[in-house]
Amino acid sequence: MPPKLVANNLQEFVKHTSELRRQWLQDDVVPWFRGHEHSDWPLVPKFYRRFPTDRDTEDEIREEFITHAPNLCDAKPANKWEWYFLMQHHGSPTRLLDWSEGALIGLYFAVRESRGCNDAAVWMLDPWWLNLASTGFEEVVLPSDPDILPKDKRLTDRWLPTRFDKKGWGKIPRRPAAVYPGHMIRRIGAQRSCFTIHGTDVEGLDRLAVGARSHLTKIIIPSFKVETVRRDLETCGIDDITVFPDLEGLSRVVTRRWKEDEKGLPHDGVVTRLARSRTHGVGVFAIRKIQKGTKLFPGDADEMIWIEKGDLGKLPKRIQQLYNDFAVLKDGRYGCPLSFNRLTPSWYLNSSKTPNVRCDENYDFVALRAIRPGEELTADYSTYSE
Repeated sequence: MPPKLVANNLQEFVKHTSELRRQWLQDDVVPWFRGHEHSDWPLVPKFYRRFPTDRDTEDEIREEFITHAPNLCDAKPANKWEWYFLMQHHGSPTRLLDWSEGALIGLYFAVRESRGCNDAAVWMLDPWWLNLASTGFEEVVLPSDPDILPKDKRLTDRWLPTRFDKKGWGKIPRRPAAVYPGHMIRRIGAQRSCFTIHGTDVEGLDRLAVGARSHLTKIIIPSFKVETVRRDLETCGIDDITVFPDLEGLSRVVTRRWKEDEKGLPHDGVVTRLARSRTHGVGVFAIRKIQKGTKLFPGDADEMIWIEKGDLGKLPKRIQQLYNDFAVLKDGRYGCPLSFNRLTPSWYLNSSKTPNVRCDENYDFVALRAIRPGEELTADYSTYSE
């Protein structure tokens, strides 16, 4: 098993990648990088996460995409490989995994959307080593090249048979392979994109990462260092404009910077906390003086979903009790958080006929009067729930 590598900052990350490159590769060979927001995510492509054994579904997805895409994109793919790369780049389920020849681009994808709950990670791969293990020879080709050598075309086409070709499906290799895409659209070029394509083994890449001599390894970015690394990358000019060179990328950069300017400490705007209630179980209590008309629970923007009451009849009683205790009942439907694991303080308000909090039509809670520190907040359930 390769040693566990941890990078607490940009300098340590560059040091790890430089040392691995010297160990694995010749000077003129470039390794590949893939960022994961969660370090425990496996190296499994989207198609296999949803349809691990359904070959016909992939062919149907490919056919539907190719049928409708020409009217929606500027790129005009010339062959099945270019179509497949385009599908992957726009989020359709394929057996491809995205990689980049840029170490800092891979690192940016690992930290750009991380919420700091989990360690992030960057996988580093020697694609020539991978293809030697998968195909028997050390070469990475561009399968969409119209001038590709016939022997290379026959080899790579085994991983992407013609749609609905049952014989072709039976010839797909077990292990994954590394391939280059043509830079047919700007984002692929900006991200220095390259791909691995999975064979029939869903866990093919993860299995190759466990050997002591593996040229596929993971560099961990601790959760508490994610924000620091992201800022360091932005200082070096690696941001959404770099990896998404269009107006959408620019808008995300501007939005992120304004959000960061508005950031405060976790207690900013918090006027309540959970505590044991004399009324019922756990309740919501003021931790500072709350003025009449104050909008409570700012920052609690969780969504609600509505479940038909009749759909819950066969659930165990303890599960049904979750809905009775915490959900809003209206017109025969339960209004619930997306997950009961995401209950926020507003869901713990106890009911009272003399409430000090009201609920408006948007399910926002407002103080009906001044509330003293230490006083429990209550609402009249009957005003917004049956």
